Amino acid sequence: MPGYTVLKTGFRYTGYLLLGLFAIVVTLLFFALDDTPQAKRLPPLSRDDIQRAKHILSVSQGEQGELKTIRLNQNDINIAASYLLDHFIENAVQIDVGDRQLRFQIELNVPENFWGRYLDIHFKLLQSGEEFWVKSLKVGEISIPGPAANTLMRAALNTPPLDAHWDMVKRYVKRLNIADTGVEISYLNSIVSEARQQAIDKHRDYPNLHRYQAQINDVVARHDPAWRLSISDLLQPLFITAYQIADESTAIRENRTVVIAMASYVYKQALQRFLPIGLVYNKDYPVYAYKRIDIPQHFVISALLAMVDDAVLGEQLGIAKELGDAEQGGSGFSFVDLSADRTGTRFGRLAVASPHQARALQKIMASTNDYRAFIPFALDLPEQMDDASFRNRFGHVGSPAYEDVIKEIDKRIDALPIYGQP
Repeated sequence: MPGYTVLKTGFRYTGYLLLGLFAIVVTLLFFALDDTPQAKRLPPLSRDDIQRAKHILSVSQGEQGELKTIRLNQNDINIAASYLLDHFIENAVQIDVGDRQLRFQIELNVPENFWGRYLDIHFKLLQSGEEFWVKSLKVGEISIPGPAANTLMRAALNTPPLDAHWDMVKRYVKRLNIADTGVEISYLNSIVSEARQQAIDKHRDYPNLHRYQAQINDVVARHDPAWRLSISDLLQPLFITAYQIADESTAIRENRTVVIAMASYVYKQALQRFLPIGLVYNKDYPVYAYKRIDIPQHFVISALLAMVDDAVLGEQLGIAKELGDAEQGGSGFSFVDLSADRTGTRFGRLAVASPHQARALQKIMASTNDYRAFIPFALDLPEQMDDASFRNRFGHVGSPAYEDVIKEIDKRIDALPIYGQP
């Protein structure tokens, strides 16, 4: 039976091929991932760093459509990169400038697995006239030759979701020049409007947003004004609905939509330009946790920024409010609010970590009517410190005294069962 023999041989070679591909993938993962981070971790951004980042990225309304040129030194580049990336993915980025090239060291945290928690990417970006190319690309322990590295980079930039952002950069960035001590970038300021429109288009992917907003409207309309409106009074019914209408394939999308809906109530004015809110709430009550309104505000916006990849929105809402508040005229630096920030970020990342975890979170939140189950107590932490008081007591962001408080905050977050779910 020659035909049978040929078919059997074909199946055998197909099996060998699949086993070979599997072995290659396992080997690549072994050399690409590591349990020890290789990238140099920079200290947290200081108040001055964040103000500098906001200045670098700012565009006034009157400048729309004009060509703007900015010059960034190595410190500026790292400040801007950290400011934009910090709230969206666990990472460490170090960019060095020298010899008319940029040297990137990027460390990405990946979900827990057998091979390692860190994906380290190193490469150099060089320029010759108008042309740019990648050199010395290394992913973990895997070195990729120049031609293959450039082909890989081009393919990545032209693949969703990066392709839309890359197309925008090509249309609006008119010139990039790498010098010995920094970079000079000339771009059309209308890139800001384009980025905002991309953010709005992205949020149209949430078809149930209006449903959750209407549900908030109903809860608020029935609320007794003699009592404080708790954040759990809103989140529990929203997650009950999310758990009812979602399955594992849509759980991440619905979790994002719930938090966007919450933010549309808590931050109505600030979000109207960026999110398709489209609903006027009949009543406007402040939202409380631990008898304070600032804690839910920080929790919600940090959760939103951890779940929605939109750097423009993050810049406009001022993700580093606490450091700015330490300046004269502000409410002062508050570890209470910083605790809410870190908790919100943890909540947001958990809500979109995986379809399984997103679904598990929905189930927990649907049965949770007490905010203490997902926001730890922090009212005993230092707050209302002006700049001088903060420097006198803690020195600077990242000092041992500062890090001791951060460790205490994280310890309290870890102690809540919701953040320990598998």
